[in-house]
Amino acid sequence: MKKNFLRAAFCLTLVASASTIAVSCSKDDDTSIVDNGGIDPANFNGTIKSGSTVTLDATKTYSLNGKLLVENGGTLIIPAGTKIVATQGSTYLIVDRGGKIFANGTADKPVVFEGIQNTPGYWGGIVILGNAPTNRSASGTSTSELGEMVYGGTNKTDNSGVLNYVVIRGSGFKYNPEKEFNGLSLFGVGSGTTIANIFVVDGADDGIEFFGGNVNASNLVVIGVGDDHIDWTEGWQGSATNIYAARKAAYANSTEPGNRGVEADTQDTDPNTTNGNGVSNPTIKNMTLVGNLKGSESQGMKVRAGSHGVFENVVIANYNVGMDFETTRTYDWFKTAPLKVNQVRFVNVGTNFKTKDAIADFTIANIGVDNTATGAGSGTALPAWAKGWTGLQNFDVADAGN
Repeated sequence: MKKNFLRAAFCLTLVASASTIAVSCSKDDDTSIVDNGGIDPANFNGTIKSGSTVTLDATKTYSLNGKLLVENGGTLIIPAGTKIVATQGSTYLIVDRGGKIFANGTADKPVVFEGIQNTPGYWGGIVILGNAPTNRSASGTSTSELGEMVYGGTNKTDNSGVLNYVVIRGSGFKYNPEKEFNGLSLFGVGSGTTIANIFVVDGADDGIEFFGGNVNASNLVVIGVGDDHIDWTEGWQGSATNIYAARKAAYANSTEPGNRGVEADTQDTDPNTTNGNGVSNPTIKNMTLVGNLKGSESQGMKVRAGSHGVFENVVIANYNVGMDFETTRTYDWFKTAPLKVNQVRFVNVGTNFKTKDAIADFTIANIGVDNTATGAGSGTALPAWAKGWTGLQNFDVADAGN
């Protein structure tokens, strides 16, 4: 997702919790002060400057029509029930290192980000940059694919705020032939950040991607995205609990019917790195992955490039391949005792597990198969905790298609 974004002058007129907001409207990030009684919801973009707190009004709908940056030291507060509607194109929200976002949705009133049209790839997505380590450099820092800003550092407990009960629809805008946005991108985000009850639906690229960091996440629902549902790389060492991820029958015959339920990497150029957190090594518990047989990457989980991890209570259904362990370092990790993959149930999967090339295939001793595993809570079906706030009451293998 490398690109030099146009550095246009986005003027931001926002209402603050204390009535003064600092807004950047220049190429040089010069600060002007705006003191007025409210925002123009039809023109929501710009920079929330350091020292400024901007609180949105849940009774209004905001038109996100460009890049909205929360600068280091700035704070954006989004109350429950707020709706932010994005115009088409490279339209996105990005939180810089040291900036904070508090999207405080509830089960009854989630915070909603969506495009004017809810079609895959209509707008960008949400990007959060933190100060927790990644493994791309000795300093633990790197430059983000989105916005080309520095992320990462040494603070594993860094706090970027809260995303709770947040719905992201129609994300994944492709801004060059090789790169496109994810629904939610977490770059070097620390464990002090709360990521919970997130629903990404009808996105064109990955649903949620972790680029290093130590953030923990829970109650993640990803349905109908064009690439991988959950993706990690660059030494992510957090945890994810309660994941329900599924393809969507409506896209089964599309150019991008959906790829893997999980794609796991350590780093694209150096899988043996000791920088930052070192290898990726998350703990994943209570996960359901529902696919279909379309496309060349119908795989429940692809674990490769040196990634480690511990996976417990997983249901994988309707994929050509259930779990694919690629590269020797990854294979060696997962075959050693104690079991790193335990309580796994395969449902209508062509090949339950495999490895690559000359590496010997796993045996049943390396995988703790358990045909009573519940995954996210209800086997292949949408779990109770995901109902209502996602706009869904039911979802199962027939809705994913085959």
